[in-house]
Amino acid sequence: MSATICLTNPTNHSPVLNSSRIAYAVGGLSFGISSAVQDLQLTLDGSVIEFQTDAARNCDVEVEVGWSERLALPDKKAAFESGGLWSAYAVDGGTAFYFQTDYLGREPYKFAWFNNDFSHGHVSLLRRYYATEIPVYPLEYPLDELLMIHRISRGQGVEVHGCGVVTEDGVGRLFIGHSGAGKSTSSRLWLKQPGAQVLSDDRIIVRHDEDGAMRMYGTPWHGDAGLAAQANAPLRQIFLLEHGTTNEIIPLHPARAAAEIFTRVFVPHHNGVSLQETLAFIEKMVSAIPAARFRFRPDESAIEEILRAS
Repeated sequence: MSATICLTNPTNHSPVLNSSRIAYAVGGLSFGISSAVQDLQLTLDGSVIEFQTDAARNCDVEVEVGWSERLALPDKKAAFESGGLWSAYAVDGGTAFYFQTDYLGREPYKFAWFNNDFSHGHVSLLRRYYATEIPVYPLEYPLDELLMIHRISRGQGVEVHGCGVVTEDGVGRLFIGHSGAGKSTSSRLWLKQPGAQVLSDDRIIVRHDEDGAMRMYGTPWHGDAGLAAQANAPLRQIFLLEHGTTNEIIPLHPARAAAEIFTRVFVPHHNGVSLQETLAFIEKMVSAIPAARFRFRPDESAIEEILRAS
């Protein structure tokens, strides 16, 4: 559970951000969160604070938040069960998420509903599980990430399990890998490179520019290295990470690259349209950006190999 549950120390939040409206921006999209309830103050939380944006303007995604005295799961089969905190249901022409923990029992402590294109939604918090004097981040992880994934999954982009690096010359390189493939290790190695910036060591958003070019964005959902930057760069190269005894770059055919990347992106598996649109976006991505398998040693020689091959 996060700092919004009443047992948590309120000093974990930044008092500057306490408000009845907050906003943040990730991946070129803005998210506005509003509360009209007097005893429900809002705050950003964790790394999302670094992604704060102007809350006075209308955002790409608008979310209203309120208290609820009772929440119950629908009497129907879930569209998707995560096996963890959340489950998803098709409700009222949109998607509903229910959040539960073993600690609190079967009753959900939070409910969120979003319309079909995830441009509007509302969140209900079960009042008795929250201390009203402590500001709340209603989209606490994983809801903020779920919202992003569902919003962009209709052909607007992908969230990739990878680290993104921008070198001093402005070139963006995306290193994709499952857990344990070496994303955080690679990120730490790149930090030693003069002028290099790591956008994230675990989650990267890839979307089209206005001119159709591919661009990668940092996210607040970092990995073991704790790296998350509110920045972006043109995407120029894609590498699929594998541990090796030597450094080796093996170019991939676009069809093979698309299949490999698809297994390393976050996608709403319960939605057939989203699956198709995500695969189509990946195919466009690999047709525009060269992809290769990168078997690497976990030392500075790996960075030298990438720069030498560029």
